Amino acid sequence: MTRAPIQNISENLFLIDLDLPLPGFRRFISTWVIKADDRAIVIDPGPCTTVPMACDALKGLGVKGIDYVLLTHIHLDHAGGCGDLIARYPEPTVVCHPQAVDHLADPERLWRGSVKALGDLARTYGEPTPINREKLCPGCDIQWKGYRIEALETPGHASHHMCFFLEDIVLAGEVSGVRIPSGNPPYRRPATPHPFQPEVALRSITKVIEHSPKRICYGHYGIMDNAVSMLESAREQIELWLDIIERRRDKGLELDEEEILEEILSMDPGVRSFHQLEPDIRERETYFIKNSIRGMVGFIRAKPQS
Repeated sequence: MTRAPIQNISENLFLIDLDLPLPGFRRFISTWVIKADDRAIVIDPGPCTTVPMACDALKGLGVKGIDYVLLTHIHLDHAGGCGDLIARYPEPTVVCHPQAVDHLADPERLWRGSVKALGDLARTYGEPTPINREKLCPGCDIQWKGYRIEALETPGHASHHMCFFLEDIVLAGEVSGVRIPSGNPPYRRPATPHPFQPEVALRSITKVIEHSPKRICYGHYGIMDNAVSMLESAREQIELWLDIIERRRDKGLELDEEEILEEILSMDPGVRSFHQLEPDIRERETYFIKNSIRGMVGFIRAKPQS
């Protein structure tokens, strides 16, 4: 097994890459680690498939024990490996959204829904194992090694989404969508799967902005310094995509995913560097952009015309 690349972001903050053996799935899925001495907090441990890789990286960092696992949400690529991680490191308390508790304790329905939505991609992520309810702490703030970490419910990308605030950093999951290292400007897009409720997602972004973070750690991918600006851009991007789709509907045009995709690529500066991405990453991003478009189309179809 090749050891996962580790990025030392700051003195005690690390990013571990969790690349999958699929075209384009590199520098995309990761786990964040806060370390003090030989203890750690893990944020979004990733899918089951990559738990051995994550544990090997933790060992390389000198981590002997995990005190907390923080889950921004329970989609398989973020939290699917949590049960397997706890089997190897049995001490941690798992902090999650209150709506996530039942799914983590009994993940059968989550697994069935994931396979239905994602097919073979879900199978590549791997089936999650149950977590003892006694280990689950819904929506709690924590004090750890001199740090205070605040949990904030931020539904939108998912009803069970949370963000975590550590000093001037927000560990944002997908509240602000996805940001991928690319050309200039950096590539970023919304993450709005069905069922999507824009008012909920936009309100969550606003709640994060009101905390005035300086840096933002993305679930996908990396860290940016200008957190509030990135959050504001994410809000504007959602509004732009919705406007593109609604105008098509109001003109009587087909809400065809390919045509919407082409219009978005021509109008949205956030995805201007799409064509600079490597071909297999473009293919992955096309899949996920269309997934976001479907979420928005579902909302627009149900919205009365003015």
